[in-house]
Amino acid sequence: MICEAIDLTGSAFQRILKFVKPGVKEYEIEAELTHEFLFQGASGSAYHPIIATGINACSLHYIENSSECKDGELLLMDFGAEYGNYAADLTRTIPVNGRFTDRQRACYNSVLRVLRQSDRLLVPGNSVDKVNKEVNKLMEDEMIGLGLFGREGVDRQDPEKPLFAKYFMHGVSHFLGLDVHDVRLKVRAFQAGNGLHF
Repeated sequence: MICEAIDLTGSAFQRILKFVKPGVKEYEIEAELTHEFLFQGASGSAYHPIIATGINACSLHYIENSSECKDGELLLMDFGAEYGNYAADLTRTIPVNGRFTDRQRACYNSVLRVLRQSDRLLVPGNSVDKVNKEVNKLMEDEMIGLGLFGREGVDRQDPEKPLFAKYFMHGVSHFLGLDVHDVRLKVRAFQAGNGLHF
């Protein structure tokens, strides 16, 4: 059921890639997602979708979904279908006009590199806490490469307030199941067959 929910979510994302353009409202994108979910046999969204263009993407868990997508902006989407009572969860960022600026592309590629390196962490015996700690190190290195801060600043930082947290204040993995954030301890080791979102 989780795999089917994920497939339906991927189908909705492909639909959105063809729909997004300057002038479209965030709520119109949400409506397109809902239509695709229902059309494909899902019961709807697994949670309230985040459709955040421009500055709205800087608000963690923004759900107003009322702004107009503008040329040159990025669009952050966090959504998932519910199928057979099981949840999917997908987060993606795309350029509203279909083209990244040089800086947007550099940031996107940094996150993509971390994602590709992180895939190796999702193995039995690891845990959400261990994954997040490793990803934080990877993100810190990428942020140094982007010029957001330097290695010397990292060496002097307060361990309770790491520099990367200004730009990356969220974890990267959680369990999926009957709820989009299914119940399980973040320190408990992964087992084969666990439903994880990454």
